[in-house]
Amino acid sequence: MSRPTTPSTLPAPGSADALYLVDLSNYVFRAFHAIAPLTNSKGEPTNATYGTVSMLAKLVDDRKPAYLGVAMDSPGPSTRKALDPRYKAHRPTPPPELVHQLKRCKEIVEAYGIPIFYGDGVEADDCIAVAVMRAKARGLRVVVASSDKDLLQLVDEDKVVCWDAMRDRVFGPAEVIAKLGVPPHQVRDLLALVGDSSDNIPGVPGIGMKTGAELLAQFGSMEGIYKNLDQVKRAKIRENLVAHEADARLSQQLVSLDPNAPCDLDPEKLRYGGADTTRLREIFTDLEFTRFLKAVPAPALVTEGFKAITTRAELEAFVVEAQGKKQLAIEVHGAPREPMRAHITGLAMATDSGKSVYLPLGHRYLGAPPQLGLDDVRQVLGPVLADASVAKVGNDVKFTEVALLRHGMSLGGVRFDSMLASYLLDPEAPNELQECAERDAGVTMRGYEAVTPKKRGAARGLDEVEVDEAARYAGQFPALSLELEGRYTPRLEEAGLGKLYRDIEMPLATVLARMEHAGVLIDPGALEGMAVEMGAELARLEARAREAGGEDLNLASPKQLEELLFDKLGLKATRRTRTGRSTDAEALEAITEDHPLPGIVLEHRAIAKLKGTYVDALPRLVHPDTGRIHTRWSQAVAATGRLSSQDPNVQNIPIRTALGKTIRRAFVAPKGSVFLTADYSQIELRVLAHLSHDPVLVDAFQNGKDVHVATAMAIFGVDEKGVTDDMRRRSKTVNFGVIYGMGETALAKRLGITRQEAHDFIQRYFERYRGVQELMERTMAEARRTETVYTLLGRRRILPDLRSSDRGRRSYAERIAGNTPIQGTAADLLKLAMVRLAEPVVPGARMVLTVHDELAFEVPEGAVEEARARIKTAMETVFPLDVPLVVDIGWGATWADAH
Repeated sequence: MSRPTTPSTLPAPGSADALYLVDLSNYVFRAFHAIAPLTNSKGEPTNATYGTVSMLAKLVDDRKPAYLGVAMDSPGPSTRKALDPRYKAHRPTPPPELVHQLKRCKEIVEAYGIPIFYGDGVEADDCIAVAVMRAKARGLRVVVASSDKDLLQLVDEDKVVCWDAMRDRVFGPAEVIAKLGVPPHQVRDLLALVGDSSDNIPGVPGIGMKTGAELLAQFGSMEGIYKNLDQVKRAKIRENLVAHEADARLSQQLVSLDPNAPCDLDPEKLRYGGADTTRLREIFTDLEFTRFLKAVPAPALVTEGFKAITTRAELEAFVVEAQGKKQLAIEVHGAPREPMRAHITGLAMATDSGKSVYLPLGHRYLGAPPQLGLDDVRQVLGPVLADASVAKVGNDVKFTEVALLRHGMSLGGVRFDSMLASYLLDPEAPNELQECAERDAGVTMRGYEAVTPKKRGAARGLDEVEVDEAARYAGQFPALSLELEGRYTPRLEEAGLGKLYRDIEMPLATVLARMEHAGVLIDPGALEGMAVEMGAELARLEARAREAGGEDLNLASPKQLEELLFDKLGLKATRRTRTGRSTDAEALEAITEDHPLPGIVLEHRAIAKLKGTYVDALPRLVHPDTGRIHTRWSQAVAATGRLSSQDPNVQNIPIRTALGKTIRRAFVAPKGSVFLTADYSQIELRVLAHLSHDPVLVDAFQNGKDVHVATAMAIFGVDEKGVTDDMRRRSKTVNFGVIYGMGETALAKRLGITRQEAHDFIQRYFERYRGVQELMERTMAEARRTETVYTLLGRRRILPDLRSSDRGRRSYAERIAGNTPIQGTAADLLKLAMVRLAEPVVPGARMVLTVHDELAFEVPEGAVEEARARIKTAMETVFPLDVPLVVDIGWGATWADAH
């Protein structure tokens, strides 16, 4: 018998005569067992669904099938059960999470628009056999998408192949022979002889795949074997064939596919017409399948109904509409994207998600229509903007608030911010409006670049765009903010995030807007003096570097530094990069004991960075109108819940170094006021004590003990009097290292000790604070189960990498899972304190900065004691913990003096 050797391939993508048949259950079961358990943020199991969608997406997107169908088993008992009651009798009941996902996959198949076919009492394999026979009769080629070996009996030379899409393997006749040892027409008899324990198909004892293939090669079929039993050479096999002939015949019936099964199927009904993208996006959003969601095109937002307002009467009519509907979505459009410096080009507004208006204020192209001035806007629109009874909605409402404040208008009654809602639902997902619109509203926004294409190589601004065109672009923002409010609000409540959103994040946005608008005063003269001193110190360090290195050296050149350190001075490189030997801070710190030059370079870098980032940059950031610096606070960036800032990033000014203190001296209080700072003392360790309920840790804080000394006593085995300053310093590193998931390797490097010593430190720590270890174990177990961790106030972080096969990603996720409840809770408490202190604690006082666990205020000189007492009380009682919250207060003429 000649055997084909040509490798089989799939029909070309989009082939008009190709029918793809999917054995859905096969893929769902395979994915369920092949992929580690996964859930979405609501706890819904998704691993089998994810694997099945991967296959379907690959089939639809890559193969572009002209005909496509999915076969499913009949919900009732199959005809095979009537042949043999033992058939599949011992299969365990599928677990609920698998049953649920099978239903989910059926929903997804329907959303893809793929016809599903089945017959009463008919298994999916038989339905596929029916479809194959009828498709071949119509001249179609068939691809059976399954890894089930039973279906290999359908393969033929010209028309039918099987495709294991998960492994991307195609089985034609040659591949069937390579896999099973027999051609497709003998697969049925091979499977009958061998049997299948998973389906309770008996077969013939002693006959495996190899023996069965040899028998069929010799005798051609099962019938041929039984007609020539005397020629079967192995006596035991011959005896088993005789003794188990009834089982062999029954097995043949059980494995046979029936192309005449009662399955109502017309191949023409399998012509593929494409997916219901709206439904598909809804399902993928619900399942949180971001990767697949991005691949489904979203329809463009309809903007034809958006119109421009150019007269006072039109604006007055719109204000009446907003007052009647008791809601107003608003977006400020201007440049640059800095609210304290932006020139407002226009305001986009909406009272419902179906329509928007655009109020042009600064369009300046030839032929631009007359536009209202800001005085008209303040008079007509200003009152409804300030009216708290008219709920305000937007995206990045803080930007809107600051821009309006800058132009003499306030925003009252803010109810919803789509950026903050998206951030809370998943702090690591993109929360720009365009991303949210596609991911969660199923529409594509028209991008800024499409509206403002470059002209002769130069970028255009929105102010150069025709007003009607700008209305269609800008109107998207308020319309979508209202649409997203309807989608996000129930999701926030369902996820238990509603209270956090309403009580902290939304009111905090207004607090931050006021801080941005207020700004902070800088002493330019102090900065000039710092710049001169730092410049002189940098020059001295450069001279020391030349002396230490023995030659001229550009300290800003990594290449020069690499050659000098490792080639000329012969120091040993500790780390390599793709381009050579590393000279970053970690690499230089590792060799500071070997030569003076690395230490000099590190000192030079530290000063140069602070000089460039702050001392030189701060004067340029002073606002020409206010004379103050207006830091921009980012509320929806850090996944931990912490606030960040830019222009300048005050979070990165060193706290404890002399240089950091020097820079803080340039932040000054205005005449007649002082700078007052309120700093939570060891807030993360106090949160750890509360969450762990560790009796030793709780007792230390309740009784005002030095927790670092207490830890040193445990780690070093000494009494309180025996604790040295160095012991306390090391113990402090251990205390905070536990919070941040620091392992023995990192701790050893940080403290300059061996890994064994670090291991012993950590072990003795957990022996002392058993409650902390139990907290970490509970947190990790729950995080692995749900892929989610929560803070005390309900903030969550989703960590799918806890189940990653990549060790590095998994380890990082484990560290995040351990520290998020602690670090995130500390961030929440500070935010809650900011909201509580939103109103001036005394007349004339205002909050101007927040850095880590610290708040800074400008306070009138005569009201310091009253302000101090009120701030301290508010912050220390912001939330009940098992241990007291302690706030350190200081004040002075400058930020540095307040510490």
